[in-house]
Amino acid sequence: MTVRKQRRNPLHIALCAAILAGVSWAAAASPAPPLQPSRLAVWPEGAGSPAFELVDTEGVPRTLRDYRGHIVVIFFGFLHCPDACPAGLFKLALVMKQLGQVAAQVQVLFITLDPERDTPPSLKSYVSAFDPQFIGLTGTSAQIDQAAGGFNVQYARVPVGNDYTIDHSTGIFIFDGGGRLRLIGAAHSPVADFVDGIAALAAERPEASR
Repeated sequence: MTVRKQRRNPLHIALCAAILAGVSWAAAASPAPPLQPSRLAVWPEGAGSPAFELVDTEGVPRTLRDYRGHIVVIFFGFLHCPDACPAGLFKLALVMKQLGQVAAQVQVLFITLDPERDTPPSLKSYVSAFDPQFIGLTGTSAQIDQAAGGFNVQYARVPVGNDYTIDHSTGIFIFDGGGRLRLIGAAHSPVADFVDGIAALAAERPEASR
């Protein structure tokens, strides 16, 4: 049995406090345009933005830079997840529908926490069932650990009989067109909150992506 769990650090504490309290931070000197009041948590500018080096379901190496110019929404999970993952992806599919034409500016990325079982073909089939534009990302166990650690995603493999499941945190991370992490949603955040937050980022997109 292998258990992987990211260590808590100040960024993780800040993230959890934001999601639980629903607060917004304002940076003292932020290069990003000021965001209108949001019901999602606003990422503190001084914390910097996480990144990843993974591969998509076609085997193409991917980093956040590949999606520059889009509003990027990142969600971590696994295909055998019984509830939180399908619920989260279903919610994001509803968000995309409600965004209307703005949805063309948005890219949802689902990063698997279970690369051993989630093969690229099954990952592609799974995420595209929610929305054809959703992209699944995978990698080696070390790459997944590094990506999850950068986002302060907590996860651990838990044995269930002869099999296992994965306990994990369920934050949803939203980057602006310039590749900066700006907003964080929680599993209980309403669809309308994501729609409002993403639409606000899309409205500032030309300036933010310079």
